[in-house]
Amino acid sequence: MSVTSTYTFIQGYFNGIFICQNAVSAADQLFTESPPGSVVSVVHRPSGEIVVDLGKLINTNANVGMVANQLIAAGASLTSGLRVQGTPWIGVPYFIQSPAAHKPFDMLAKVNFDFHIETPWACTDIDGTISVFLFVFLDSQKHLHVTVDGTWFSFEGGLPFCAGPASDALKAAMPAVRKQVQNLLPQLTSAIANVKFSQAYYLPGNGTKAAGTFVQNASVDTALGLLPA
Repeated sequence: MSVTSTYTFIQGYFNGIFICQNAVSAADQLFTESPPGSVVSVVHRPSGEIVVDLGKLINTNANVGMVANQLIAAGASLTSGLRVQGTPWIGVPYFIQSPAAHKPFDMLAKVNFDFHIETPWACTDIDGTISVFLFVFLDSQKHLHVTVDGTWFSFEGGLPFCAGPASDALKAAMPAVRKQVQNLLPQLTSAIANVKFSQAYYLPGNGTKAAGTFVQNASVDTALGLLPA
């Protein structure tokens, strides 16, 4: 069973609410997809496609608990689940630091979550988001790999004089956050570690192949489509 998926992005490419329309066919088809950045993206998905729902694998109770404990140790609290969003390299916040590290529209998986920090009474509390960017690629032997590409954080609050210390504390915590996410990566590829693939690509939402029309949120969940070699 092959599927032609038409994704209409309401809030931008791989961002926010989108509409997925799946047309299922008994005949197989070659893989093709619309140019990156398209508001309406059409993906022709062969019958042999394997779908890996990254959000389902990452946003588990166990992983949320580990991140929450890490934040508590740093004096913060977790205020969201773990979201996974596909992001073009050109849209990654640290892109300007090393523009040639990837091609402009190479996709990365952004794992992000919200946090809250209670500050002394003289300062406003702090609310922010920590993001960890993953790069997925096939090596020369066509095996799938996932690496931590970089981290980023942003926040609001901490006025008038707590924002600086909070920023310093978050910068100091980033290596531990990076390590925490790095430890989650083996579970993403363990089931397919010895499988060779000819193609790896991103699908917004959970990557469903069911026939019909679906409304999902690309800022919360992203899937990988994999074609065996």
